[in-house]
Amino acid sequence: MAIRAAYQASPSTPPIFGGLALIGDWSRDGGLLWVDITATDADATRQLLADTFGFHPLAISDALRDKHPPKIEVFADHALLIMRGLDAEASALEHLTNQLAFFMADGLLVTVRKRVSRSIDETWQRLSDGTFDLSIGSTRLACRVVRAVADRYVPILLGAEARLEALEEEILIAGSDSMLAELISTKTMLKKMRRTQIYHCDTVRDWREAALAQPDPHRQHTTETRHELNDAVEHFERVNNLSHLYQELADDLINGYLSISTHKLNQIMKIFTAFTVIFLPLTLIAGIYGMNFENMPELQWRYGYFAVLAAMVFVVMGGFVIAKWRRWL
Repeated sequence: MAIRAAYQASPSTPPIFGGLALIGDWSRDGGLLWVDITATDADATRQLLADTFGFHPLAISDALRDKHPPKIEVFADHALLIMRGLDAEASALEHLTNQLAFFMADGLLVTVRKRVSRSIDETWQRLSDGTFDLSIGSTRLACRVVRAVADRYVPILLGAEARLEALEEEILIAGSDSMLAELISTKTMLKKMRRTQIYHCDTVRDWREAALAQPDPHRQHTTETRHELNDAVEHFERVNNLSHLYQELADDLINGYLSISTHKLNQIMKIFTAFTVIFLPLTLIAGIYGMNFENMPELQWRYGYFAVLAAMVFVVMGGFVIAKWRRWL
């Protein structure tokens, strides 16, 4: 278990960065505290969250589960928010997610994750750089992280859009089974992402209602908190809308590919059918004169062979003329 902490005794003092010792300072003197935990040891993390911060056992269990859908749950003196962030190495639709748990209380934010989170690290760096401080309160601080979570999805979706546009052009020129397989895979990944974003949108909306219903004395202004919560909702709604849009685009491309393939197959079958119809009379003529009956005057005719060949050529040429006239070829 790795722990880092940022502590601010009062809004007029700068944040102090450290480890477990800052938790003791906050417990003794009050103030504002952000604790970031990498929960490599579930039992030790569970004990810390329960004994030091007094969080509800059910909230701790949910936070430490391997795969828990996004949710917001409000308890007597704290709230639990669970989100699904992208893995630190994620750069394409085929990605892993990293569960992020936020415990929010009066003057306290505790973030729990099992792996590296770029969203948390970027927000922590901005706090270290002095872009903002802990006086904004736990709700607004969590909003900064949540918006960073949403922003990491956007480049991946925009990259998927560019690839779908390239596939659309390639399909029109020369489609292949590998393109169809890629489209199906892309559609599946977008469907999974959209399902996650639907959870996110519902969770962040519920969080907004719950946070505004329970005033936090450490936030600067209720309006500022409302603006940041609204912004977090809008970020995830955008990600959800993009996921839906590109899923429909992938579905349209799959249908388009199948339509083009069917059309090409129909054209090939049309040509084969036309040739079959044209040459079918030749089979009839050859069948008639191949029956070898004795009473067939044409067999004794000197020019019979040449006459039949000429008739066959005439039938074939006539068939081609009719097929062209009817636009079968």
